[in-house]
Amino acid sequence: MSKCKNGAADMLVPTKTHVSVTVNVTNIVKYVSLAGVAIVGIIFGTKSYIECMKVQKTGSEKN
Repeated sequence: MSKCKNGAADMLVPTKTHVSVTVNVTNIVKYVSLAGVAIVGIIFGTKSYIECMKVQKTGSEKN
């Protein structure tokens, strides 16, 4: 059927592979928390800016 010899076929397809995966949980937690702080900061800053513009537009502060 095939003209390849058994030894030649084994050279083309390696029989052993080794995959190493490392997960650094400390970095994941650090970056997720920094992203959360940034999102909260953006939301708070946007709301504060909108309120500031409303006060400037009306000329007095609402209670």
